[in-house]
Amino acid sequence: MLSQMEYNSWMKEFKNDLLTEKDPRYLTVKKILQHLVESNKDIPGISEFQWIIHVVDRPSVNAFVLPHGQVFVFTGLLEAVTDVHQLTFLLGHEIAHAVLGHAAEKASLVHLWDFLGLIFLVMIWAVCPRDSLAVLGQWIQSKLKEYVFDRPYSRTLEVEADKVGLQFAAKACVDVRASSVFWQQLEFADRILGEPKLPEWLSTHPSHENRAEHLERLIPQKGFGDFSLP
Repeated sequence: MLSQMEYNSWMKEFKNDLLTEKDPRYLTVKKILQHLVESNKDIPGISEFQWIIHVVDRPSVNAFVLPHGQVFVFTGLLEAVTDVHQLTFLLGHEIAHAVLGHAAEKASLVHLWDFLGLIFLVMIWAVCPRDSLAVLGQWIQSKLKEYVFDRPYSRTLEVEADKVGLQFAAKACVDVRASSVFWQQLEFADRILGEPKLPEWLSTHPSHENRAEHLERLIPQKGFGDFSLP
């Protein structure tokens, strides 16, 4: 139910920016995603999804997938990749999020954290029943949740999706070395443009540099043909 509501919300936001199914850019994404799914159809979960593609005509270098397999890809990402190998890996990364159930996993832990946060606030109120202290406690709790749990955990999920997405791409017989090259390109572009570089702990994603290094460490490892979900 929540997934459908989220899907409807995104469709409403993007309704004026969605490419038609005849657009060459849409057809490119569709072809690559179909190849990924076909190449990995023996993997538990892949064939159980009804993968739905939406290409959004916006400059953001981004893509995301909803829990039931609705994939959103921005044209900014299509312009940022240099070849089909990079795009295959990035789509593999996105479908990995869905196959691994990252959205449900994160939601369950968020509920647990919210419950613990409520206990924390009740304890503060029991010790000192003052509204100002309760408000301060709620602010502290929200910041602790954001920087101690939300962002580090999101980075962990991104790293896991990178690893599984790399395996999906390998089974699709593309050049997996393109995965690290993509993040190196973004890192180089940010330096050229003078983009401010925030500390990684402030972000929900690993830095471009760290993602490239992590992927480079994974690529030489044996066992890409012997796939197993974490």
